Amino acid sequence: MMNMKMKIRNSNEAVSEIVGTVLLLGMAVSMFSLLSFTVMSYPFNPSPPSVNLVACMQGINNVTGETNVTIGHYGGESLDISTTKVMVSIQGISNDVNITRYLNDSNKNALWDIGEKLSYHISENVVGKRVEVTVVDTKSNSIIMSGLLQEEDTL
Repeated sequence: MMNMKMKIRNSNEAVSEIVGTVLLLGMAVSMFSLLSFTVMSYPFNPSPPSVNLVACMQGINNVTGETNVTIGHYGGESLDISTTKVMVSIQGISNDVNITRYLNDSNKNALWDIGEKLSYHISENVVGKRVEVTVVDTKSNSIIMSGLLQEEDTL
């Protein structure tokens, strides 16, 4: 039998490749962690409810100019009364509407459901004045509905 001697080389080349790979992997993981922490730390508002509201003025009194503003819920999600705000603006002066007082909540569940209407009586003369309605969802901080019901008369 032949005696074969094997030469064993002591080399550090493979170690430097492994160290470089570990360092690059560590940098990539730390950068991804930093990025995800930064993005996820911002609060995200919930999306506004998808709803179909229709507003109109009904029964303008020719003598006094009084009217009723009616807002009907004709489809979409139910609105929570505690997080919904209704404003009626006459000539730029905004009036907050108490939803619990003026909403016809037929099933008494504290939600503005499909088919239910809010009827707000305006006791001042609105003939020839600009009347606007805005409905806001305070939970998502977004306007659900905004509309001009009557244009101002200009001479």
